[in-house]
Amino acid sequence: MGGVISDSGSTAGPNVISAMEAAFTSAVKSGKIPGAVIMAKNSTGTIDYARCFGARTVRRDETRRLPPMEEDTPMRLASATKLLTSIMALQCVDRSLISLDENVEHLIPDLTSMKILAGFDHGGNAIMRDRNGMITLRHLLTHTSGLSYVLINPLLQQYMSKGYLPEADRFGIQSRLAPPPVNDPGAEWMYGSNLDWAGRLIERATGMDLERYMQENLCDPLDITDMTFKLQQRPDLLARRADQTKRSKDDGKLLYDDTVYFRQDGDECFGGQGVFTSPKSYMKVLSSLLKNDGVLLRPDTVKLMFQPALDERLEKQMNDHMDSATHINYGGPMPMTGLRRNFGLGGIIPMEDLDRDNWRRKGSMTLGGGPNIIWQIDPAAGLCTLVTFQLEPWNDPICRDLTRTFEKAIYSLLPK
Repeated sequence: MGGVISDSGSTAGPNVISAMEAAFTSAVKSGKIPGAVIMAKNSTGTIDYARCFGARTVRRDETRRLPPMEEDTPMRLASATKLLTSIMALQCVDRSLISLDENVEHLIPDLTSMKILAGFDHGGNAIMRDRNGMITLRHLLTHTSGLSYVLINPLLQQYMSKGYLPEADRFGIQSRLAPPPVNDPGAEWMYGSNLDWAGRLIERATGMDLERYMQENLCDPLDITDMTFKLQQRPDLLARRADQTKRSKDDGKLLYDDTVYFRQDGDECFGGQGVFTSPKSYMKVLSSLLKNDGVLLRPDTVKLMFQPALDERLEKQMNDHMDSATHINYGGPMPMTGLRRNFGLGGIIPMEDLDRDNWRRKGSMTLGGGPNIIWQIDPAAGLCTLVTFQLEPWNDPICRDLTRTFEKAIYSLLPK
């Protein structure tokens, strides 16, 4: 485990850190969480922090012990995969394999040939219409292509219930790519399978499957050896991975979840949710983007990632949606309502400082993953942080509060 190095000269920071760590320790001892890894780095090297708490599972091993959660414990990233796929797609832009604003039809005609689900007639039959406008990579990276997820879109849920989508394959990549768009590109912001399609675009633009491309163009440059879409092909990672844990809706107890993701790889690489890796390795990616060191992307491309990509109309629509969809809470520990947000080429961008200068700054970027994984990169503060639970459901209040407590403690180390 790492520690904190700070040149702020303040005693408040270390005291806040101790209190924060005590909160995590207490949450483990009281059975509120099985374990967690929390990490932070700043661009100058004065903060390099990592702490591990608790266990990577609620199942005891053959010696009746709970194996500890560690920095190199392989975890399911879920939607935290999206940042990695965004980076790989932007590498294709850097290499002139595609531009952000050209039609993607020549690379993913299986998406662009889909008609839009407009509703259902009186007989319950799906009404499909032609699409207005072309789909671009920018649309895919900003969730404005017209795609959504069955899990959060009522129209697609009805589409599935009427037998238009295979129920049996709802956990597989094919079913995630099967749902049709529900709006025109650029019409509205909708969280959906955009990065899964971006992954397929990368494969066709480069002639490589996404696993091989990721190993050669993301893992090798950062000396990462434990990142993969193909967990079943890595027995070394399987042997020490974190289990999925679920909090019971009835009594809040922690339950082991033998989820399919740990027992079966998808038929394809799943650019929206398919990667497994350790917190230590994921932090290498965050730190590289924070420093804008040119290892993964051109410096100007990294700067472009952090620029708000939605116009005024789309920004308002996204904020209205996020403010009303508090059960989803796209922003993790950020306020669930009343915060002005935009979207960059990789995540949510707050358009105002949080808690004055005591927390995330305007222009930072964040997103997360279903097992209560939250990453954020804050160029203005020169800081990136990562919190990794393997606990569902998403937006768990205990995980959310602990994440906020951790982030604010780390921010207290920054010079004022």
